[in-house]
Amino acid sequence: MNLKELLNHDLVETKVAVEDWEDAVRAVGKLMVRSGAVEKRYIDGMIRTAKELGPYIVVAPGIALPHSRPEDGVKRTCMAFITLKKPVEFGNEINDPVDLVVAFGAVDKKQHIEALQDLATILGDKKNVQSLREAKNTEELLKIMWSQEAK
Repeated sequence: MNLKELLNHDLVETKVAVEDWEDAVRAVGKLMVRSGAVEKRYIDGMIRTAKELGPYIVVAPGIALPHSRPEDGVKRTCMAFITLKKPVEFGNEINDPVDLVVAFGAVDKKQHIEALQDLATILGDKKNVQSLREAKNTEELLKIMWSQEAK
């Protein structure tokens, strides 16, 4: 599955106001729940995983990738992306504060690999990351993501 198959208007939101990192994970998780891709308990799973394993989900400066196990309520492989109105601390000394949150849910260990590879390519380019941060709305963010996919 690639990014175009996983990300659509219902799974992207820009300039989301949150209080803290848990609120950010809940906000991105709600998009996944609303789409029917995960059960509500998956949000709790993402928060629990981050608490148990630490802020390893902050994978690069300003970028967090919350996720949990398939058995925590994944119905179908999915991804959701939010940008934050104001960055928040996740507890990662090197890569905080976070303003880009991309959550994913996988039904197995293989199906989401292509999308994560595309995502890594996009987020590995500083120009792309800056453009994502500056996106004013869902359409702009998706245009950036889709235009950079598989380059």
